[in-house]
Amino acid sequence: MKFSSKKPLTTLDSPARMKKRGLRGIGCLIVATVSLVIFTSACAEGTYPLDYFYEMHYQPSFESQEPPRLMPAPGAVPITGREVPLPTNMSWEEIDSLHNPYSGENVGMGAQLFAINCAVCHGTAGKGDGKVLKTMVEDYGHELNLSKNVNLSILFALPDGRLFTTITNRDLRPDADMTRPRVMPQFEKLLTAEERWMLVNYIKTLRP
Repeated sequence: MKFSSKKPLTTLDSPARMKKRGLRGIGCLIVATVSLVIFTSACAEGTYPLDYFYEMHYQPSFESQEPPRLMPAPGAVPITGREVPLPTNMSWEEIDSLHNPYSGENVGMGAQLFAINCAVCHGTAGKGDGKVLKTMVEDYGHELNLSKNVNLSILFALPDGRLFTTITNRDLRPDADMTRPRVMPQFEKLLTAEERWMLVNYIKTLRP
């Protein structure tokens, strides 16, 4: 009769029991490691003794008081949705050649924009009888740089680009007097280019 030298498997030494012991040992090792890391981090100094998210603290975005970055190349196209500003010191030919991409469109919206932004000075019909401008002239003796009345026959002969440039920023005109105070705001900072073209389309309808 042959006898095996191996001990018979008992319930305590079954494969399932041994696997459970192994998993328990791994779990204990993980808990011990995490506890050790937390304990040692409490002994460190500084704002972030333990960087849980290292990439969030040190990323190549910007640093405080860093020198200015390089300016975009001339003619670069913005990708942030911002409007490309008109170049300074434009000639009359360049101003008059500006194309109106919304010619004759959205006159109703232009009327609303005029009532909100322009009527306080130019009046609801564009006759220069707005309350604000009337007070400035009569009570404070303000001298107008340009005609307050937008309802002029000469106005309708002007190209759309000249009206658009005047609404956008009067300083772009080649004969602009930089020494005189400005009353009309730069609508480049207040309205989008599309809204300014809508104003042009509406002003063209204010015929005598």
